[in-house]
Amino acid sequence: MFKIIASLVLASMLSACAGIDFGSPNTYQRYDVQHAGSLEQGTVLRTRAITIEASQDNSGLTSLISAGVGAFLGSRTIGNGTGRYIAGALSGAASGFITQKVSQVLSHHAGLEIIVHTSTGRDVVVAQPDDQQFSPGDHVLLISTNSGLRVTH
Repeated sequence: MFKIIASLVLASMLSACAGIDFGSPNTYQRYDVQHAGSLEQGTVLRTRAITIEASQDNSGLTSLISAGVGAFLGSRTIGNGTGRYIAGALSGAASGFITQKVSQVLSHHAGLEIIVHTSTGRDVVVAQPDDQQFSPGDHVLLISTNSGLRVTH
C-alpha cells in the first residue's frame, strides 16, 4: 500500500509542473505555426544568467488534491479505530506539504537576459531560457511571433 500512496503523491506533484512553458527559442507553439512573424538582425551587447520563475498556482488545488488523496489512503491503510484518522490526517498534511515544496523547486529554471543592439539602432532586452548560448559580439536574429520575442543564431 505504501507504494500506491507514494505513486499517487508523486503523480500529483509532477502534474503540477507539467504545463510550464518558458518560451524556448527552439520551440514553437501551435498558434505560431504557419503564421507570419517579423525578423530583425542584431548584435549581442551583453548577456547574464537569470532565473525564470513560473507563476505559482495560487489556488492550491494541486496541494489540496494531494492532501485529500494522502489523507484518504492513509486512513485506509494505517491503524485501526481512531488511530487511522490520525494517520490519515498526518499523511494528508505531509503529502500536501511535499507537493507544495516540490512545485516551488520545479518552477525555477535557468535563463538568459540578452541585450541586443539591432540594425535599426534600438537596444532590446530579451529574457528567455538558456537553450542557446550567446556571447557579446554574436550576430543574432530577433524573431517576433505571437508567443513573443526570441533571440536565436
